[in-house]
Amino acid sequence: MTGEKSAPRAAGVDVVTDSTASGEATGPGVRRARAWARGADLLRRSALLWVMVLLIIVYSIWLPATFPTHGNVVAMLSSQSFVLILALAVTIPLRSGDFDLSVSAVMVFTAAVLGILVSQHHWSVGAAIPVTLAIGFAAGLLNAFFIVKLGINAFIVTLATMTALGGLTFGITNSNIVSNFPHSLLVLGQASAGGLPDAVYYGWVVAIVLWYVCEYTPYGRQLLFVGGSRDASRLAGLRVNRVRISAFVASAVLAAVAGVVLAANVGAVDPSEGPSFLLPPYAAAFLGTTTIQIGRFNIAGTVIASYLLIVGVTGLLLAGASPWVSDLFNGVALLAAVAFARFAARRSE
Repeated sequence: MTGEKSAPRAAGVDVVTDSTASGEATGPGVRRARAWARGADLLRRSALLWVMVLLIIVYSIWLPATFPTHGNVVAMLSSQSFVLILALAVTIPLRSGDFDLSVSAVMVFTAAVLGILVSQHHWSVGAAIPVTLAIGFAAGLLNAFFIVKLGINAFIVTLATMTALGGLTFGITNSNIVSNFPHSLLVLGQASAGGLPDAVYYGWVVAIVLWYVCEYTPYGRQLLFVGGSRDASRLAGLRVNRVRISAFVASAVLAAVAGVVLAANVGAVDPSEGPSFLLPPYAAAFLGTTTIQIGRFNIAGTVIASYLLIVGVTGLLLAGASPWVSDLFNGVALLAAVAFARFAARRSE
């Protein structure tokens, strides 16, 4: 046939060049090599998931009376519900190349506001939740104004926001734990379906929606492009400032959603617990870059890493480890994830 050239057999493998549209070599040996490469790549991208499975197996054998029980599984998933949403919240600005350290403070502040409105001022839940989300929206706009419009470093601005909101939380609560929430609020997080609290499903729904947005919409690709190179994104015609602003607003609103879930699921808000919820989300987000889409902040990776961390910490605590081990575990995981990301970046370069 015109335009085709057949190469002689080599080492028992039929190799045909220029006989396909791509012009690439084909044959059983080549196909096996490609299949092997695809398998190795798949294993590499799913390694974190297999680590979590391995941890579950080890803890189940080591602690058969406590770890693999239904109560412990429900407790792990329930305690991770608002932390998962918070991890997803930090993933959005990270994907666009920014940091938001204020998310945990936004979560606790909005949870306290919600609790005060419904328990002390007797607002209806339907009226209090929109106010809570509006506070998150305002916090996101405030961060975006100073960072994007005024050009101040995101680390400094969001650290200041975190500190200010922490002080405001102590102020509006008089440094007391907010509790005595009405049943109409508690039922949102503590009612169960399929053996799991509704709060667990809220986290999964948020994860699915964000996964679709990041993977299958132009906005998700714009976040990725802006995070990769703002100058190149501007040259490509993207509205970089608008994308960055939307990322900060989305992050703060999601933190407010986490605040609603926290109040509804736990039934109380401690104004001092904000800082303790900052490290786990970032550990999950950075650890998530080591799986699924290696080197990129991605929603699926964040979800897997989030559950890996809670499995690892819970197993150690059930084995008798001191509570401070959870901070050590999350800190080491974050350090390892950042080191891996740096190594992957250098290797790519």
